[in-house]
Amino acid sequence: MKRAISLGFAVFLITASLKISAQEVTQKNVKPVDNSLEMVSKLQPVSFNYDRTWAEKLKLPSTSQYGFVGADVKNAVPSVVAVQAKQYQAGKNAYNSATITKVDYENLIPLLVGSIKEQQQQIDELKRELRSLKSQASK
Repeated sequence: MKRAISLGFAVFLITASLKISAQEVTQKNVKPVDNSLEMVSKLQPVSFNYDRTWAEKLKLPSTSQYGFVGADVKNAVPSVVAVQAKQYQAGKNAYNSATITKVDYENLIPLLVGSIKEQQQQIDELKRELRSLKSQASK
C-alpha cells in the first residue's frame, strides 16, 4: 500500500514539473510574417557534394546533399544562417579550424508554410477573377 502512494505521488510530481516547465517557456513579440513568399522566392534549391578532402577532415557527409547556397539564404533570410567553426586535426597534436555556413532548415518551415498560404490566396483571387470574366463573357 505504501508503494502505491509513493508511485502516485511521484506521478503527481512529474506531472506538476512538466506543467511548470511548459509555463516557463513563453513566446513574446509574436507577429505574423507578411512577406514569406517574397523571401522564399529568393531561395534557389541546389544539390551538391562537399569537397572530398574537406568532407573527410570535417566529418561532413560524402553523399549528394540537397539544400541552398548559404550566401543566397543569407541575402534572403539572414536570421536562419550562421557561420560555424569546425575543428579538424592538422597533425599529431595540432588542430586547425574551418568555417562553414550553416542553414537552419527547421526555421525555414514557417516561411514555407506562409508562402504556401500566400500563394493559395493569390490562386483563390485569380479563380474569382476568372469566374467573373467568364460570366461577363457569357452574357
